[in-house]
Amino acid sequence: MLVVMARRPRRQVWLGAALACIGSVAAAAADHDTIPPVTACDRLHQESSAAMRVSEAQSRPAAGGMAAHCEVIAYLDERTGAEGQKLAIGLHLRLPEAWNGRFVFQGQGGTDGVLGSGDAQPGGGQPTALNQGYATVTTDAGHSNAPGPLGGASFGLDPQARIDFGYRADDAVTRQAKRFIQAYYGRLPKYSYFLGCSNGGRHGMVITQRFPEHFDGVAAGAPAFRMPEKGLSGAAVTQGFAAIAPKAPDGRPILAQALSQADMDLLSRAIVQSCDEADGLADGIIDNVPACRFSPRALQCAAEKTASCLSAAQVGALENYFQGPTTAQGRRIYAPYPYDAGIATEGWRRWILGTAPDSRVNAFNVSFGATLAYLYMTPPHVPLANDADAVYDFYRTVDVTEAHARIFGTSAAMPQSSVQTISANSVDLSTFRQRRGKLLLYHGVSDPTFSALDTLDWYKRLTDAAGGEKETADFARLFLVPGMNHCAGGPATDSFDVLTPLVAWVEQGRAPERIDARAGAKTPWPDRSRPLCPYPRQARYLGQGSIEQAANFSCAVP
Repeated sequence: MLVVMARRPRRQVWLGAALACIGSVAAAAADHDTIPPVTACDRLHQESSAAMRVSEAQSRPAAGGMAAHCEVIAYLDERTGAEGQKLAIGLHLRLPEAWNGRFVFQGQGGTDGVLGSGDAQPGGGQPTALNQGYATVTTDAGHSNAPGPLGGASFGLDPQARIDFGYRADDAVTRQAKRFIQAYYGRLPKYSYFLGCSNGGRHGMVITQRFPEHFDGVAAGAPAFRMPEKGLSGAAVTQGFAAIAPKAPDGRPILAQALSQADMDLLSRAIVQSCDEADGLADGIIDNVPACRFSPRALQCAAEKTASCLSAAQVGALENYFQGPTTAQGRRIYAPYPYDAGIATEGWRRWILGTAPDSRVNAFNVSFGATLAYLYMTPPHVPLANDADAVYDFYRTVDVTEAHARIFGTSAAMPQSSVQTISANSVDLSTFRQRRGKLLLYHGVSDPTFSALDTLDWYKRLTDAAGGEKETADFARLFLVPGMNHCAGGPATDSFDVLTPLVAWVEQGRAPERIDARAGAKTPWPDRSRPLCPYPRQARYLGQGSIEQAANFSCAVP
């Protein structure tokens, strides 16, 4: 039922009359029929209230690759926050003229801060969710990114903005988007889905843990569910590589030269040679991740560094990354990383080392310096100059042990630590499970930022909490993607659709036994397809037919 405030009688008259006229028709629509709007798009301006400003409600004809729809942009809880920042929870909603009765919330990456396109990408070359007839929404999670290397990290100085980003925006945007949907179509969605990768995957996990009543199905890729710990681990990893990097004339390390591309190619070849055949097929893809027992010490030079070996310092920095750095007391900060073929790719280098030829840094990992300082540490570490050098210098010199205490710390102004506010590490999905919700997790094994082993560890803990593998597979499944970097890329079959199998699972009870995926044009095998398998099953060649075709593989327990 649409709740209409008594102090707004004009809206009540027009909306109530519209619902009365067509409500019974909409309610009788079959699942596969399209549902038309019951009111004009611009009437949604009248949804504005003291707590929400509708800045745009406009009909859009089919153009630019988008189906005809009503576009709504609104801002919830506008206010002036810490340091005079203008803060609000932004909402970008698209309502198709021919609605299929379903709703998709697309979670965004990074630290949000932009409204996004609002049309929801399911992957695998499939049409956007909007073009498939779904009502779709995205959000900036409560802040707008500022210019400069600090980006939107300064919002972390505001306690409420931390909470909005951490979890509140997920709830507020979902509730308001559904109110708009009901006002526009005269009914709520029959099914609701959430899609997201990286920070978007974290938002998906937040929803299953904090707001399990909102969505029927969630697809969470490379989930950043321990974002503060990863941000700090990234600092320790950067310090390890910076310590072995050659120095620029200004005395600062040239991070990109800590390991050359030839060094990374050497490492990748050695990993593949050591672990590829553990799945029974030498094909450049390491399907049997648990069986890989590689160590970079196998490549350590006996004497001087040559093209065929790695220096002891390089081996040490790599071990610091793969094994996971620790505090001074030996406490592991974040998860270890699996050895996989995708380490030699541009996607890995862009995250960890960057490509800058001098002491300037363009590694994505270093961008966590600003978030560590302003968003993860309590109290925040300020000020940082708004330039890349300052962020890099902070990241490579911050005391990791002290910062570790501060990501778990609180203050009078911030009574919740960043780990409590931002992380989604709980395995209590009991309410989501009771509501018959479905969670589809996926993670690239060669992800250089959020570790696939961390997601695997979470899934194992969920399995224990849920009562076993069979019980867990009824509502949650994890698909590891060998060779894939962060959300995409790498020597992998990284093109796949997550929405279609999720919908089939929710609406038809057909659990995804495999998800067929294709390799990208930049891989060594541009025509390859393979099944992605739910853990603990792995792809296995059936022994006949082309190894480039998914049909010739099964998903089997190793």
